[in-house]
Amino acid sequence: MDIKTTIKNQTPFFKSSVIITFVLMMPFVFGITMFFGDAPKWPFIVSNLLSTYFINTMTLVISVSVFSMVIGFYAAYIIETMSFKGKKILSLLLYLPLAIPAYVLSYIYVDTLSYSGRIYQLLIRLGLDFSGIVFSIPMAIFILSLSLFPYAYLSFKVYFKSRNTHHFDVARLLRIPFLKRLTRIHLPLILPTFMSALLFISFETINDYGVTKYLNIKTLTVGMFDSWFQMNDLTSSFYLALIYVGLLLFVSIIYWAIFNRSITDATKSKTIPYLKKLAFKETILYTTPLWLICLFSLLIPIVELILNSVQSSNLASMISIFQALIQTLMMTFISSTVIILFGLILKNMQRLMHLKKGMTLFKLPVVGYAFPGVMVALIYYYFYIRVDQLLDPLYQVLFQRGLIISLSSVVLIIAYVFKYFAVGYKQISTTYDIIGTQHTLAAYTLKKSKLKTLVFIDIPMIKKGLYAGFILSFIDIIKELPMTLLLRPFNVQTLSTLIFTSINNEDISKASFASVLLIILTSVLIISLQRFGRKNNVS
Repeated sequence: MDIKTTIKNQTPFFKSSVIITFVLMMPFVFGITMFFGDAPKWPFIVSNLLSTYFINTMTLVISVSVFSMVIGFYAAYIIETMSFKGKKILSLLLYLPLAIPAYVLSYIYVDTLSYSGRIYQLLIRLGLDFSGIVFSIPMAIFILSLSLFPYAYLSFKVYFKSRNTHHFDVARLLRIPFLKRLTRIHLPLILPTFMSALLFISFETINDYGVTKYLNIKTLTVGMFDSWFQMNDLTSSFYLALIYVGLLLFVSIIYWAIFNRSITDATKSKTIPYLKKLAFKETILYTTPLWLICLFSLLIPIVELILNSVQSSNLASMISIFQALIQTLMMTFISSTVIILFGLILKNMQRLMHLKKGMTLFKLPVVGYAFPGVMVALIYYYFYIRVDQLLDPLYQVLFQRGLIISLSSVVLIIAYVFKYFAVGYKQISTTYDIIGTQHTLAAYTLKKSKLKTLVFIDIPMIKKGLYAGFILSFIDIIKELPMTLLLRPFNVQTLSTLIFTSINNEDISKASFASVLLIILTSVLIISLQRFGRKNNVS
């Protein structure tokens, strides 16, 4: 019996992968039964609210995508194709808006543009008044664009940093007109990067809850939340989630249709791309827009947060904030660790099993990132309520009654894992694809156990992917709001939920101090990840 057949029939990763896929996907399969529930508020939603939800959602998606992509492309082009003083600092500052959640930006700008705000007082002296657009769609577009442009910036930065200039040099030597070079060479090569960034920003915009809820903008995500809590109609909330899924599938089909026709650059080149050195006046001209972006997305919010934090701080609020910090770190650490562990098991099963049929089922958990947090929370809550009801006879034997599982942190952790599994899994999968299977198979040939091979052979070789996957998952989970609001137990408070509840209670000082802690923690992670990528020559 050869080594492949042995792995195929005896690998322990298969059983574990079945259990993992079942645990993560079963709530969604069970969620189909929600189709048969009563939806008393659905006719009212269709006749009065659905068109508003849809129009506002599409307006935000299109506008935020355009502004974020333009800012991200311009920033990446300047940073990666030109050389100037202050480039390293500017490049780092353009990363850091990732550390500030969009809902934090929203309440900071609402506060500072209100009648007692610092920026409002300054604008009034200049004869300007923007107070009329504070609670409006343009403000939401402004805030979400400032929050999401780094994703486009990172994508385009990778493209420009690793681009092959041979095609462009040959086109210049052949004296091909610039417009033709742009349409026949530049655009086809950058199209996959463009579509990936666009798809990600679109999903993040649709998934937003904190900004749109605070600014009172009715979108599909806010509608799901309101149908659940204000109208007490779970089924109608689920129907709105299905409309979101329909939009998701439509956009994904367009994406793959374009992506499959796109051109990939297979030419390998070690030539370092030429960087245009800018004179002082050119530096001012080209980088001023980027410094302004850093000012609005980073400097103003941080200064406002610090000033608000020191104005009226007290010991009681400090204690509650640090308790929330500890709970946040515990929940996030456990969830990120489980994501990495599950990713290792699933990827090992896929790379070592030589069966094509049924393998697609084990890739289903990666779709969680595309679903809105409210939808994930809705389905997981509904499923584990039913599990508690099923186990109620057992609870009575144990002299306990109530919703033991559904009101515990376990449901929230599992929801985190499902929602952000793709983030950690992608890093693990990419690293495993680079190293191949030869070292693993050699260890199996030498009769090393699966566990020893994983611990002493595989993990040391893919530690870069494990580290990147853990940090990226940690960053996403620590900023997550809607799922945490809906699924957290009554005695659990994270930094994100503390910020949101403090804002609603008009406790700006407490919300600001919690926001500062959240931004500091996330910034440290982002900077460490950026330095790790630069040190190890990975993007």
